[in-house]
Amino acid sequence: MKRIDVTLRDVDTALRVVREVAWPTPTVPFPGADETLWLKLENLQRLGAFKIRGVWNRISHMTEAERRRGVSTISSGNHGLAVAWAARRLGLSCRVRVPEGAVGRKVEAIRAQGADVSPISRQDLVDAHEKEAWKAWPSTFVHPFAHPATIAGQGTIGLEIVHDLPDVRSVLVPVGGGGLVAGIGTAVKGRLPHAKVFGVQAEGAASLPVALRTRHSHRIDRPRTIADGIGIGIILPPMAEILGRILDGALLVTDAEIRVAMRRLAFEAKIVAEPAGAAAFAAWTRYRETLTPPVVALVSGGNVDPGLFGEVTKG
Repeated sequence: MKRIDVTLRDVDTALRVVREVAWPTPTVPFPGADETLWLKLENLQRLGAFKIRGVWNRISHMTEAERRRGVSTISSGNHGLAVAWAARRLGLSCRVRVPEGAVGRKVEAIRAQGADVSPISRQDLVDAHEKEAWKAWPSTFVHPFAHPATIAGQGTIGLEIVHDLPDVRSVLVPVGGGGLVAGIGTAVKGRLPHAKVFGVQAEGAASLPVALRTRHSHRIDRPRTIADGIGIGIILPPMAEILGRILDGALLVTDAEIRVAMRRLAFEAKIVAEPAGAAAFAAWTRYRETLTPPVVALVSGGNVDPGLFGEVTKG
């Protein structure tokens, strides 16, 4: 796999492209935290999650020949929705391979954008990522995380965080494959070298701690978490290298802590967060005494299954 290099200049350049479709989202203080904790609300982003930023920047870098082939991807939900939406807007054919067990509401949202949706087994997903089996697919693959244009697009969130809170000292970002935190970390540290950036994962899918310690790829064979958006359980070799350079550590949370975080966000801050979107807030709750304030926790998405949200908010 090729080394991935993303610079602050790449993120700055991506901002103009991303702004064609993505909205600047607010950074707001969490009630009762005396402005030591701020929430970056990407759950209010177009399509309900951050993914449109990286997808739009990636597709904008495609050649006409690549676009004529159509686009495809692998996604449990938010990334696939963003790819399908962008493809529909640009008149491209789109196929989304959805991992087994994906949230039904998210799958239907992808279909509603006109994409061809098909299931993919865990083994085929692993092969696609680790062996780059997608290179044999006829369409142009829009990688969910391991592409420099995607990472630069996600990094525009970091530019907004620094603009809104220039004295930020700690930034907490949920991590699946690592593209989001790689982009945000590049932007935040490029602007504020002394700020710290931490990746947050669910304990049942925590591939990041080993990857950071060894600077090598790591996979969880059977990831288990309610946070489907960060449940892939794979850190690929180029992502391990870039995250090892950027991150100041990995913070782990349990599914129980994520549920509590979703409930607190809903009742105390009036924020609807999907499980992955609540993970960074859960990490602040667990590790707050070790974090230097002001802290920004990214609420990465709000596309939560209504049944799960009802269950969580009932207590």
